[in-house]
Amino acid sequence: MKLTVLIVFCCLSLGVSAQKDLLLLKHKAQSVQTWTSGSYILFQFSSKQWIEGIIKSIKNDSLLIDQIQVRQVSNQFGYPTLDTVHFGLLKLHINEVYALPQKSFHTNMLNNGTLFEMGSAAYFFLNIVNSSVKNEAILGPNNLPKLGIAVGGFMLGKLLQSTHKNIIQIGPKYTLSTIK
Repeated sequence: MKLTVLIVFCCLSLGVSAQKDLLLLKHKAQSVQTWTSGSYILFQFSSKQWIEGIIKSIKNDSLLIDQIQVRQVSNQFGYPTLDTVHFGLLKLHINEVYALPQKSFHTNMLNNGTLFEMGSAAYFFLNIVNSSVKNEAILGPNNLPKLGIAVGGFMLGKLLQSTHKNIIQIGPKYTLSTIK
């Protein structure tokens, strides 16, 4: 009985293989994200072109990527469906990866200034409409500080939008490496 169990486990272990090479994104010394063969990846190439695809293999410092693009198209009934387009294989060195998209929790409306812009523009518009309905001076001494605050909020949103980055640029802070 023990011999048959041993033979079965030996036969099953022949089909098991260790983990292949690993692509690793690090922020200073901390691991942020990993990819293996078969993983989906979206990145910006050194020519600033966005490339998405499935990693076919990771060898030493190079990647082999099956380029795909998933698009939303309408079917014969007019309903939206997903369609995948294959562009072929791309072999590149990991130094040719320029940037990666930021995670979705970093791109919320408060961080990128959109909420400030929308709120202040709505307040500005509502203030002008209310002033014209009540027959008050739009640029009167009582209304001018309120409009100034709305313009200041809009400018704060624009400032946040200009400083907010939605990509991770590979460089001194973030590094991309392979692990065997």
